[in-house]
Amino acid sequence: MPEITLWGTGTSRTFRVHWLLAELDLPYSNRAMNPRTGETLTESFTALNPKQKIPVLTYDQAVISESFAILRFLRRQCEALPLSDYQKSLEGQTRFDELSSFILMELDATSLYIVRRHQDLSKIYGEAPNAVASARAYFLRLLNSGISDFDPTRFVWGELFSELDILLVSTLDWADAMEIPLPAAFQQYLEYQRQRPAYLAAKQANRPNQSQKRPS
Repeated sequence: MPEITLWGTGTSRTFRVHWLLAELDLPYSNRAMNPRTGETLTESFTALNPKQKIPVLTYDQAVISESFAILRFLRRQCEALPLSDYQKSLEGQTRFDELSSFILMELDATSLYIVRRHQDLSKIYGEAPNAVASARAYFLRLLNSGISDFDPTRFVWGELFSELDILLVSTLDWADAMEIPLPAAFQQYLEYQRQRPAYLAAKQANRPNQSQKRPS
């Protein structure tokens, strides 16, 4: 059994990793570490991740940062989540690349993080109400146009749960917390995914100050 430690709690990005670890049923040490508290600036953590960002995962001797890179690494290391024939196909893999890039870049970085910077973190980055309003509208426009061919009572990529569901749900959770009104299909999909036992376990593990060893 590999020795796994996850540094990071309290953000949508750290939640993604807690969720996949729960889906894979992998025991791990949960090191609670929150952003903008100074914890990531320590000498010991900087040695682990010079970017001074969470989440960070250690898997035996491997050290991985960036939430989606961690998800991909864990999925390759553990076969607990199967892949369908479509998901293994060239068409399916191409769609995976398209959707992951779209969610991370257009919905997360270009839309929601702009809102977070200039609304929730305006004391650091400054107020920009026009940018916030534009980013919120952009999020909804791109969400409706970029992800339209899925069953809201199932999954976003084929017939089986995947990392893309974790990406999309964590993004929709964030938008919901910002009181961005989600289209009905996405609200239905979000409520469906929120019932997964691993989602609920990850919510608990991702709470600040939850350092613990997840039992095997």
